[in-house]
Amino acid sequence: MNGGTVEPMGAREEAKVGFVLGSGFHPSQLIDVARTVEACGFSSIWSTEDYFATGGVAGAATILAATRRVTVGTGLLSVFARHPALTAMEAATLASAHPGRFRLGVGSGGLGWLDQQGIPHARPLSAVRAAVAAIRSLLDGDEVTGEHGGFVFDGVALEFPPERPPPIWIGATGPKMTALTGEIADGLLLSVFTSPEFVRVEREILAASPPPSAGAGTPISTFAFFVLDNDAASARAKIRPVLASYLADGEGSAMTDAIGITVELRALADEGGAARLAADMPDAWIDRLAVCGDLGTCVERIHALHEAGSQEVALAPLFIDSLRGDIAQLGAALAAG
Repeated sequence: MNGGTVEPMGAREEAKVGFVLGSGFHPSQLIDVARTVEACGFSSIWSTEDYFATGGVAGAATILAATRRVTVGTGLLSVFARHPALTAMEAATLASAHPGRFRLGVGSGGLGWLDQQGIPHARPLSAVRAAVAAIRSLLDGDEVTGEHGGFVFDGVALEFPPERPPPIWIGATGPKMTALTGEIADGLLLSVFTSPEFVRVEREILAASPPPSAGAGTPISTFAFFVLDNDAASARAKIRPVLASYLADGEGSAMTDAIGITVELRALADEGGAARLAADMPDAWIDRLAVCGDLGTCVERIHALHEAGSQEVALAPLFIDSLRGDIAQLGAALAAG
């Protein structure tokens, strides 16, 4: 890998399970939930930045300060929304304050949200490549000058580069961005509606990535919507509208292609948008794209994502009311094997 402290696939003793916190949570809830995640034995927390909810950097800082052991990452920061120098500065601050515990997750971000703010987002592959290169150079203590992928630098250097630069992860859904991740990044983030089939597709793309990075060893962290409910129908009902809202925009077509549902999905969405999808999507789609149901079912789906090639599954809970109990139940079940 190009920097960071990421272990190759074969060096990991066990598959990891973490949580995704941020969007859908009031900032005041982050500390209590993060401490519960850590106390129940989970390995990591990703702090999301879905506009316009909880800030990813501020969320990560809050979680890091509230915990002592878990690894915390931004999942993810758009390279278009912040200049790479500012992203590097934020990452350096967190990496220095919490050595060895911070991961920087970046990507192109949600293009619709960028449009809402009038932020241009042309040539995302070139922009991500240039941003990651600049961020890595700055974190290594180098000075950056010139125009790189649309970003302008004039003698920029960090005042306080970290002694241990954090690993840089890239979020990707399309094959070109995944290949780029295998080439230049320390890890791959997969979105919240990832099936085991899609993990296998991504693993194959990473394995074919060119030097200088050994893409086959690039770790994958798979985000997954999480609803724990002893009633399977109730669990699916809770997740339907949220999953439908993500699927309706069509940005994850490679992910739905992997399980052969894109044509039918687009027909439903074209007829009635997210509402039609929520009402009529088959249960089987939900079962492939989310970790939901009773405790045994959730554990099985986590294991399926691990077996497909994810080194880490990061669960994105949708509801706060019973979350502390759900985290404790799942932690005990996973610890019991």
